[in-house]
Amino acid sequence: MFANQITGLLICLECCLLASGAFVPVKEARDEDNTEFSNTGSTLELVHLLFRHGPRTPVNTFPKDPHLNNTYEPYGWGQLTNGAKVELYKIGKQLRKRYKDFLPSYYQPNMLHAQATQSSRTIMSLQMVLAAMFPPENTPLEWNMMLNWQPIPIFTEPEATDTRLRQNIPCPRYDEAVWEVMHLPEVVALHEENSQLLKNLTDLTGFNVSYSHDVTNIFISLQTQQAYGLELPEWSKEYYPDRMRLMAEKSYSYDAYTTEMRKMKGGFFLQDMYKQMQSKISGNLEPAGRKMYAYCAHDWSVSNVLNALDVWGTQMPRFSALIAFELHKRNDTGEYFVEIYFQNDPNKRPKLLKVPGCDKQCPIEKLLELTKNVLPDAPYEQLCVAKGTSDGSRISYH
Repeated sequence: MFANQITGLLICLECCLLASGAFVPVKEARDEDNTEFSNTGSTLELVHLLFRHGPRTPVNTFPKDPHLNNTYEPYGWGQLTNGAKVELYKIGKQLRKRYKDFLPSYYQPNMLHAQATQSSRTIMSLQMVLAAMFPPENTPLEWNMMLNWQPIPIFTEPEATDTRLRQNIPCPRYDEAVWEVMHLPEVVALHEENSQLLKNLTDLTGFNVSYSHDVTNIFISLQTQQAYGLELPEWSKEYYPDRMRLMAEKSYSYDAYTTEMRKMKGGFFLQDMYKQMQSKISGNLEPAGRKMYAYCAHDWSVSNVLNALDVWGTQMPRFSALIAFELHKRNDTGEYFVEIYFQNDPNKRPKLLKVPGCDKQCPIEKLLELTKNVLPDAPYEQLCVAKGTSDGSRISYH
């Protein structure tokens, strides 16, 4: 009787949320949505997860936005929506299913390191994923029969020193490098081809739209308003999403377009991850029982890391986009290799990526050799010393 009442209340609550536009329902995960391991002749040794936070309300907008004064209640600006919580919880369930034979049945401190950037939406996103991955029901950690939730510590690093996840520390040389990319012949040509689009968007939004990064800014603002349930400006029907998409996608490539830029952005994450993998292989990883590192960050965090591996291409990172790096050990030879999966939509299967010059099951030594040029070879401050090659302007939507 009591269980039926609870079920009825939950159904009622969901209906109310749907009616108010508070969340967009996410399809239940199907078995085929959760790609199984691609091999059976190896043992999984270590996993690194890196994903973007879930869908949010706008962080910023443009001067002619008809919703400029919206408060985005009950969430506020730049915060997770209820739909995001549903989506992230689903992703956590997918991960629990995928790693059910690798992870213990309940949370153990030495097994997991969870870290987010110093942002409420990334911390909350990681909380939702972990809640689904490690429910305490029917485990030694069950503490409340009415609440199937286990508190798990999430670590953060100050933005002023976070080179791996936030990647937003002031860097004069990086600002110059973006400026240089914007003036490369092929980039100039693309902007000239889309000059009328940039001019029209400038007139329509009141925002100076000069580069692909500016288009991305507007694109994401419209995307988040639409997800929140607001009516978009009439002009947007002609431009969003199709006519804006290519330029919006390009900015993520331009953010890590050169080897130098990849070193400053995605390189620090890769360097740290490689050290942890090598420590696992040598038996020196502390704590010895560590099985997983779970990181929640931002759109550019995901694209910069995959750009550093030269597997990004041209695409938009979706909210909740997730990378899984898996370190495996072959049962017959003892060789270690890495598989890299990317899931840009929780309703679709993760894709097994192939680093150029290597197989999809890339031996760890070869992966290190192929990506050594994008690993930092000097402190961040030294890499960021300006060369005086730009006009001093900063081109970025971050």
